[in-house]
Amino acid sequence: MPQQKDEKKKTSVKRRFAIDHSAKFYPIMSTKKAQSLFCISADMFDVVQKDVLEHALNDVLERFPAYKVRLKKGWAWHFFEQNDAPARVFVNEDLLKPINPDDTNGYWFRVSAVDKRIQLEMFHALADGNGALAFLKSIVKRYRELLGFDVVDDGVIDWQSIGTEEELEDSFEKNYKPISLGQMNLKALAGKVPHRIEGTLNKGAYQKSAGQAQASEIIAKAKELGVSYTAYITGVLAYSIEKTYRNKKPVAIMVPVNLRSIYPSKTMRNFVTFIRVIILPSSCKSVKDCALEAQRQIKIDTAKDKLDAFISTTVRAQKNWVLKIVPLFLKTALIRFGRLFMRSRQTIIFSNLGNVKSPDEMGVDKYELFMNVSKNNTQNLGAITTNGKAVLCFTRAIKETALPDAFFSTLRENGIDITTL
Repeated sequence: MPQQKDEKKKTSVKRRFAIDHSAKFYPIMSTKKAQSLFCISADMFDVVQKDVLEHALNDVLERFPAYKVRLKKGWAWHFFEQNDAPARVFVNEDLLKPINPDDTNGYWFRVSAVDKRIQLEMFHALADGNGALAFLKSIVKRYRELLGFDVVDDGVIDWQSIGTEEELEDSFEKNYKPISLGQMNLKALAGKVPHRIEGTLNKGAYQKSAGQAQASEIIAKAKELGVSYTAYITGVLAYSIEKTYRNKKPVAIMVPVNLRSIYPSKTMRNFVTFIRVIILPSSCKSVKDCALEAQRQIKIDTAKDKLDAFISTTVRAQKNWVLKIVPLFLKTALIRFGRLFMRSRQTIIFSNLGNVKSPDEMGVDKYELFMNVSKNNTQNLGAITTNGKAVLCFTRAIKETALPDAFFSTLRENGIDITTL
């Protein structure tokens, strides 16, 4: 009998793991009203069946242990613990409404069925956009299988496949190269206070402004200027901000870079860095000028030695003995107090998740990416291309649409046939 009790106790032990180094401060800075969330949605051709979607979600969740977790408090940091509760699907949720873990059975993501849309909102401490997109595509595939469709898509993780420990790794820790305190470049991580886009704050849900174009047209225009797709859109965005607001401070556009394309990694957790593209007031007189400057800065900041230094600084800062002994409640109090005096270090974020190839059997018209916003960072831009169809989505915390209007107009003036959605 004692042996049976011991065996039962062993099987009930829940797996725990640390939050990755790039995300440790997200839970500390989050409140019930302000969280670092982002949303990826799949716009389907047919109305989504909630019960079938919930079945699909729980099938797929077993395959993604990095997201099948609760957030717990430790002495110095938060950590994740395995969550065995069933996940729920919600209906008609407001875009990027803060997640209440009491509503989600402890999960820090939320899946919703909104008419013809499958919407995945995720807390950034869990994953970046690349991991979340892989999760959503697997949910969509399983959902379609349950509806009777035979879906063959090698680009989607199948819910019955076997996961690996590599998917759970902290790739920042893996690629960390020890450095001294003197070699750390914390000043570069902070940056200067840039132009801030102000307006009339929405009292209700966040608003969105979206446009759709053929990616081939954008790529052709980018090639004409000798820049990448991301640099071209960054240039259009910078030019549109300059034209709309006539800034007296620099425009700072934060561009996430997927480090998996540079370092070997299969992690489903966070593994991105942010490039801060700085455009000085009146320094770029055209989209071409802005795009070329964006390309120049992105090339410099994604050089391997720069990224090595960024990873090492990020990890080394958190290995400081002071952070190891300061209790979590004190860290939380100090950081939240400090936020009262902090200004946003970017004018806007532009995130591009690239091209998704989705076969007809998946039933997806297009994917969309919505970035989180706040009263200090009032607008952000997300982009995903589905089967060559590029969708560019602004999320707005303010009522005014001056920037999205200028952005889409600028694209049209430069020969891009974009339709507002």
